[in-house]
Amino acid sequence: MKIKLSVMSGKLDGVGAINTNTLSNPHCITMHSNKRTICGNCYSFKMLKTYRSNCVDAWERNSQLLSNSLIPVDDLPIINAHSFRFHGHGELINKTHYLNFLRIARKNPASTFALWTKRKDIIRAAEKSIDPAATRPDNLILIFSNPIKDRVLKSPPKYFDKVFNNITKPNPADNCSGRKCIDCRQCYSLTSGVDSIIELEK
Repeated sequence: MKIKLSVMSGKLDGVGAINTNTLSNPHCITMHSNKRTICGNCYSFKMLKTYRSNCVDAWERNSQLLSNSLIPVDDLPIINAHSFRFHGHGELINKTHYLNFLRIARKNPASTFALWTKRKDIIRAAEKSIDPAATRPDNLILIFSNPIKDRVLKSPPKYFDKVFNNITKPNPADNCSGRKCIDCRQCYSLTSGVDSIIELEK
């Protein structure tokens, strides 16, 4: 089986992505029960239970392929895109999942990848590892997805390049809402001068 690639819609219209199944991810299930977090109002849970339910099987296969074992290089996808997202839907399951994303980024050095994750534990363990396989390539940007609404972090945690924040009321500091990702690209650039992204919760 091969990894299923997706082309996102809406705000992410035109952005390529590798998605996984939020509904079966233990971390997502736990976080979804906490209504104080952005996960408590998870768009992916809503979509996969309704009008995106046809994606569940393919994204579950992605979850299994990425988290069970390291994928042979020849079976890793070729990405023909300037910017590409790891997880428009889903979350890291384990270290193997993350290592497979690193391998995909290494195989496609002409593309810039961005990974949104709340799993500081997985990133920390990989970054502290002496395993060469855990070395992050220069074309992968790590974005900490801040789970706490209205607690804006102005700088990312250690090992991350950027932080993505959600707010519940309009704020002049909002530098994301109403913009198409493919036009903005501040999440896909280390030279944009923006380390803290702020978006109004939908």
